[in-house]
Amino acid sequence: MLNRQPVNSLKGIGEKTGKLFEKLGVVTIDDLLSYYPRAYDAYEPPVSIGQLKEQAVMAVESALVRGADLLRLGHMQIVSVQLKDLTGSLQVSWYNMPYMRANLKTGVTYVFRGRVVKKRGRMVMEQPEVFIPDSYQALAGSMQPVYGQTRGLSNKTIVRAQQMALEMRKMEREYMPPDLRRRYELAEINYAMEHIHFPADQTELLFSRKRLVFDEFFMFLVGVRRLKESREGKKTEFVICPGEETRHLKESLPYALTSAQERTLQEVFSDLEKGCVMNRLVQGDVGSGKTVIAILALLAAAENGYQGALMVPTEVLARQHFESITKMFENCGIDKKVVLITGSMTAREKRIAYEKTASHEADIIIGTHALIQEKVIYDKLALVITDEQHRFGVGQRELLSEKGETPHVLVMSATPIPRTLAIILYGDLDISVIDELPAGRQVIKNCVVDTSYRPKAY
Repeated sequence: MLNRQPVNSLKGIGEKTGKLFEKLGVVTIDDLLSYYPRAYDAYEPPVSIGQLKEQAVMAVESALVRGADLLRLGHMQIVSVQLKDLTGSLQVSWYNMPYMRANLKTGVTYVFRGRVVKKRGRMVMEQPEVFIPDSYQALAGSMQPVYGQTRGLSNKTIVRAQQMALEMRKMEREYMPPDLRRRYELAEINYAMEHIHFPADQTELLFSRKRLVFDEFFMFLVGVRRLKESREGKKTEFVICPGEETRHLKESLPYALTSAQERTLQEVFSDLEKGCVMNRLVQGDVGSGKTVIAILALLAAAENGYQGALMVPTEVLARQHFESITKMFENCGIDKKVVLITGSMTAREKRIAYEKTASHEADIIIGTHALIQEKVIYDKLALVITDEQHRFGVGQRELLSEKGETPHVLVMSATPIPRTLAIILYGDLDISVIDELPAGRQVIKNCVVDTSYRPKAY
């Protein structure tokens, strides 16, 4: 396909420039067309010198009364010209561009456009573009794209490449149904692709952008739906039924589970017993009791002769979980081994933890992202739990899952995500919400404080 051709197949883009485009993630013409501007430069009508504003990119129209000067400062050559009108004077300068002196003719009217700065109390326009008035008039009012660049690759080169790519591209087939486009007022795909790069005005830009943003969300949701469908009904050898130890631990808790915790626990156990892979998100505020659900699920996996792993974002949290679970098991007389793996452990401590994990001496493994390191080998890893999913990339969750043969996955999050948004963000997961705080638990308060509060926080 034409759009899959390498970007250096465009006229004027050789191997060297192609390598620079590659640094921006642009390899094919398709990639180039999908490399959208980060901003737009509006070419406003020229103003008088007295209307110029410091640090703004502006245009001035003026006739040259006298030729440009060429100054030398060490290795630097400066071409300078003085512009005047009834409202003031302006110095225009170019650095290391000596040819500009020959390009500027006395008595000719030009439009100078560039950034205005103040130096030694005088207004100076540095490195401006130079147009004849008719050429500038053709650009006036238009919005010129500004792209993210890399050293050696100018915006001008990218703009020229985009223009060529749009001229020679193969038109996309419209896949969005007409009634859907009408309902959401969406531009046709080829129109959107062209006008996101070169909009005539703000209206065209917003119309094009709306379609491309819609497409991104649409494709994301389709991908999530396909991921969920591919996982639904996926069989696993790990059928986990809570046994006597799990029931005993639950009954030994110094508090009764809330109805929301009980409902969530039953949803988790129901998933674990089905023989199909569980992919579930447990969402609830800090203090709502998500951790106890995780502990009971991990113990159920261990009771059935399998291993369970809990991955948390910080070493402090990993150590807290390790100590509280170990103590809980000791108090209840539960003979299950819990092991901790974190990055700051000594080489000897890690080696011992790895050996216990690989030999299945460890039933439950708790740790940070150190759990997904190559050296960590599990034996019958049946349940993977990640706490605070937003702190881990999806890839990290997947890496931990791949440590076992189709293990069950449980994700816990205290981030208050509205249910509709949660369905979008975690569309590949079933969702359980713990929307009830345990009796006597205070409501978590969030507040913004300044740095004077720091000693108290410490």
